[in-house]
Amino acid sequence: MIDNVNAELDAVCTQLDAVRRAVALEVESTWTSPWKSPDTVDAKVRARLAGNREYQALRARKRELETGPTQ
Repeated sequence: MIDNVNAELDAVCTQLDAVRRAVALEVESTWTSPWKSPDTVDAKVRARLAGNREYQALRARKRELETGPTQ
């Protein structure tokens, strides 16, 4: 059972990373601003991820897997 949980946790982490990279790529390629810097891009990516339902659902599932079953 622990192996299944670890495998699912790894899969969720991989999905989270993929969503984050996709959002970051979109921000990098579409956002033109004279104030564009790594910090501002990171802030914009985090803001978009906060509103991304898929990303938030994956984060919730990751928390569930990390804390274990609740009784």
